[in-house]
Amino acid sequence: MPSHRTLILLTMLIALPVQAAEGYHLWYDENGQAVYSQFAPGGGVESETVKPPPPPAESPEVARQRLQQQLQRSADLQEDKALAADKAQQAQSEAAAARERCETARKNLTVLDGRARELFRLPDGSVKRFSEEERQAQRDEMQKIIDENCK
Repeated sequence: MPSHRTLILLTMLIALPVQAAEGYHLWYDENGQAVYSQFAPGGGVESETVKPPPPPAESPEVARQRLQQQLQRSADLQEDKALAADKAQQAQSEAAAARERCETARKNLTVLDGRARELFRLPDGSVKRFSEEERQAQRDEMQKIIDENCK
């Protein structure tokens, strides 16, 4: 049979959470510091009862999973932005290269349409005089480059 002391101890242990659920007492000491306690202050000091905050709406595990999902979405968004910026930079570089090819082809076509016996500098630095068939092939090539790159 449990002793009288054991019953009192069990009653107190059961009553403490119930008492804490009712709220806490808040009062200010002689230095103006806020004091929170489960028990009312003694000596006629006035206190107010502060209700404890409600329990979380979701379990910590669910909140942790939701946070991980948000972090993953944020990382995915950052990655998508970086990829889009890279793609835009690449498109801009390609457009600049196309403009340069267009400009070079137009200049070359102008030269090829000039005098028939003119010397032409080749990409390797050598100089050559084209026959009429070679000039026409070069004109066709330059026109093809212009059609592809000059829009």
